[in-house]
Amino acid sequence: MNHGFGEGLAPGDSIKLTLRGVGSEEQEKVNGNYKLGQSGGVRLPMLETLLNAKGLTPEQFARSAEKAYREQGIYTQPAIEIEAIVGGEKGEAASMVSVGGQVKNAGDSEYRKGLTLLQAINAAGGRNEFGGRNVMLVREGKSYWLDYLNLKHKNLPLRPNDALQVEQRGAISDRWKGDEASVKGLFE
Repeated sequence: MNHGFGEGLAPGDSIKLTLRGVGSEEQEKVNGNYKLGQSGGVRLPMLETLLNAKGLTPEQFARSAEKAYREQGIYTQPAIEIEAIVGGEKGEAASMVSVGGQVKNAGDSEYRKGLTLLQAINAAGGRNEFGGRNVMLVREGKSYWLDYLNLKHKNLPLRPNDALQVEQRGAISDRWKGDEASVKGLFE
């Protein structure tokens, strides 16, 4: 299962490893959550070296881990399952994106890599009949007005803990409240 990790695992990502095909005592030694280091490597129990995960899908990394355990003579037929954990290590709450205002189902959506403004609004059921073109993005204590009718703005990649507020359409006109200079930094 690829939880939005289309471009592969990256340093800082966390994974959950499940080992099958060995005794339960051995599984307990290996099963668990692991975090990719700054180099993109993961230290797995009993392996002599870091195992590179950077750029690999969870499935590719699972096959690489199985191969390493076989090559080092630790397990003859390990079956490893890797799941990418959205939001970090065990016990840490998953990162969210909040969508409110003039949408059909306001609330929080789980953040995943590559999530765009349009995808987050669609996950909230889309704009309702009163939804206007102005979308306020609140990021790290600052707010930005985005234009829902601008394709570039719709494709803006969101970050964990961003909040979106879809404004109500104006009675007479529905002009964008922002300007390109104020949002330029978001697209760099």
